Amino acid sequence: MARSMFGAGVADFVVTPSDGLWAVGAGATVTFWDSADAGTQYTDLLDASSTPITSVTADEFGALPRFSGPDGVTGMWADGGGTSRAWMDAHGGATGGGGGGGAVFTKLIRVVASATAPADVRAAATYLCDGTADQVQIQQAIDDAQSEGGGIVQLSVGRFNLTAPLQINGTANEDNPLSVTIQGMGEWATILKPSTNVNGIAISNWAQCHLERFGIEIFGSGNGIVSTAVTTTDTRSFWDSSFRNLRINGSYTSTNTGWGMDLSMPFRSVFENIEVEGTRNGIRLLNDSTVQNAGDCTFTRMFIEIVGDGGTAIHVSSPSNNMNQNNFDMVEAGANGPNCTGILIDGASGGASQRFWGTNLEQFKTLVNVVNGESNVFDLNYVTCDNDNVTGNKAFICGSNAYGNTFSSKWVNVPSGQTLTIIEDNNTTANVPNVFERIRIENNGGTINYTKQNSTVLREITAFNITGIQTGLLRYPVADPGVGIVQPSDHGLISWTFDPANTIDVSTLASGTVYMAAVRVRERTTLSNISIYLSSAGVTLTAGQNFAGIYNSSGTRLAVTADQASAWASSGAKTMALAAPVAVYPGTYYIALVCNATTPIVVSRGSGNAGQVNIGLTAGTARYTSGGTGWVTQTSLPASGTLANRGIASIISFWAAVS
Repeated sequence: MARSMFGAGVADFVVTPSDGLWAVGAGATVTFWDSADAGTQYTDLLDASSTPITSVTADEFGALPRFSGPDGVTGMWADGGGTSRAWMDAHGGATGGGGGGGAVFTKLIRVVASATAPADVRAAATYLCDGTADQVQIQQAIDDAQSEGGGIVQLSVGRFNLTAPLQINGTANEDNPLSVTIQGMGEWATILKPSTNVNGIAISNWAQCHLERFGIEIFGSGNGIVSTAVTTTDTRSFWDSSFRNLRINGSYTSTNTGWGMDLSMPFRSVFENIEVEGTRNGIRLLNDSTVQNAGDCTFTRMFIEIVGDGGTAIHVSSPSNNMNQNNFDMVEAGANGPNCTGILIDGASGGASQRFWGTNLEQFKTLVNVVNGESNVFDLNYVTCDNDNVTGNKAFICGSNAYGNTFSSKWVNVPSGQTLTIIEDNNTTANVPNVFERIRIENNGGTINYTKQNSTVLREITAFNITGIQTGLLRYPVADPGVGIVQPSDHGLISWTFDPANTIDVSTLASGTVYMAAVRVRERTTLSNISIYLSSAGVTLTAGQNFAGIYNSSGTRLAVTADQASAWASSGAKTMALAAPVAVYPGTYYIALVCNATTPIVVSRGSGNAGQVNIGLTAGTARYTSGGTGWVTQTSLPASGTLANRGIASIISFWAAVS
């Protein structure tokens, strides 16, 4: 019979108590026996050079050297001179148990071999699977590790078929969590394959676990990893745990309904480098405890791709108490099916303080939907809705009880022909508005609209192509002035000279004189109309000689209306279409009027004090001007002129607006 090898392993050390602590047993002499108490000593041992020995001496670090046991012996009781003996397995031998003071500790890793593992791996493994109900052997390894206070379960290469989930349960005792590590040989090398409608791994009862380097294939309603909270006192399912280098795959079967991870009451744990592919749903974090909040987890470098109709990539749900303070960093998610949602935050209690940094979302009907939640931050990279769905797509939605959330995106892609509601804010908590800022729209020929509340904050929203973008959305560089002050947008206008409620008098224009009034445009937009108010109509207006127009700050006419001789023959509000809409950037523009009539029009105006309304300004920058060199005796509005030559000694501060 062959001799088995012992010693020189990662756990083959002698330890000894010292002043209430443990120290290495440097130079300790260890003998080996066939019984935990009394029995017969094994004396037929060989050292590394095959010299016969009867005992083994630890080195200065307490490490036991490599040696061979007697023929046919695969495990022995080691006596290091302490109060009890410890079982020591041969390398590749069977498991044992026991341990005490002054003992030798050898069993840190429990190897589980798949049915298809290489022969040498199966020969060295403690637990052998046959490809049928492999959870039995894996569960035994988990239970054995936890029975000794914790340990590592090493899965070999190959596929492990499961007919029931692997169970990892804690003790609801923070001082004795029975921590266990399950690790494979790689996400594509070690595969757990639950049967249809069966979950892969189930975690509960304040477990502490570390899962890494393996894959899970799920089918039907089965989920990759699930967790369930205990039902009394502290109700966390797991804590201080880690999930790294995992791949959960649903085979891209659109009829599957499971989640990659469906986690109730997770707490203070780390998720890193995880791929969830081809499943109906990605990751759900659920706070369903009436006792306390869960969360405080980090998710780093993850990829989620869902399939089928109506799936969700990331779902943070708080039906009881609050799932809060989870951080998602560099997470990418995509959909291969209709009616899918990228990020969903909901539940009666609302999710709070989730942070998404550098997130990509692609091909979802709804990118982010905060049904109920507050103080969440979405700092996204590239996002785009479902290219196959030309209507009904929505980017950022906030429900009536969603407040204090912040949205930004480096690139919102809108394909040609797509209609996108980029913002839908239904928040009714006006004191804590939602903020939409630093959003760049890449409009490739779509239609972009939005809805908001008076309290909604819009700022630094930009686009290269502004055609098809609803007026009032683009904001650069300043924020919405907010509630309390009547804005042009409240009247369906883009900008005006002043609030029309502040008109105090009327004035009659002089024939042939060009009158100008400045307006400020705060965002990139398109101007299509000019509005004024006539207190009295003109009399005998000369056909072809009455116009309104827009000039830029260089004195170039940008747009002009058709002749207004007919329109100005009656009083009241006048909205005059420009002959061609004009795209403008943020800046100052001038509305110009010229009237030629026996009795010109009478316009509503503000203060008539020229020095007051133009205080601190020059002719080239004045808010209101009347005539001046090149701006009198005109029968039309000049194509250009020198603004510095305008007249400011006597002005008419007429009310006007653009839309």
